[in-house]
Amino acid sequence: MKFVVFNPKLSAKIEPPLLNSHDMSWVPDAGKIGLTTLIIFAIVQVSERNTLLAAALASVPIVSVLAMMWMNHDGQSAEEISGFAKDIAWLLIPSLLMFIVMPLLIERGWEFYPALGAGLLTTILGYFLMIQIMEKHGFVA
Repeated sequence: MKFVVFNPKLSAKIEPPLLNSHDMSWVPDAGKIGLTTLIIFAIVQVSERNTLLAAALASVPIVSVLAMMWMNHDGQSAEEISGFAKDIAWLLIPSLLMFIVMPLLIERGWEFYPALGAGLLTTILGYFLMIQIMEKHGFVA
């Protein structure tokens, strides 16, 4: 049987790690996700009582406004944010296809998810075409 004798030269000092700013860098992102989730949840709750009011709330470019605020907070220049806003304005046109195609298909007897999928596909194709037009004519910020 061996006995171990305490030797101070061989002992190590263990300190608990301290949190630094890098460890907490996810907190603002979690806040952004939480706020966006709350907005969507609130619109869904309002829609159960008043679809017109919910549609009005959903039509406000809340996501775009929040994105621009976060871009500013993250240090992007006013010119970059302005370019972002201009690009959004051009891309609003094809995004309207979703709200035209989907209701038309539902009125013609399509089920919700196939009509939604067709509306989304139409919007994606619209985005692709609009981006081509924007690049061809120099409208891209």
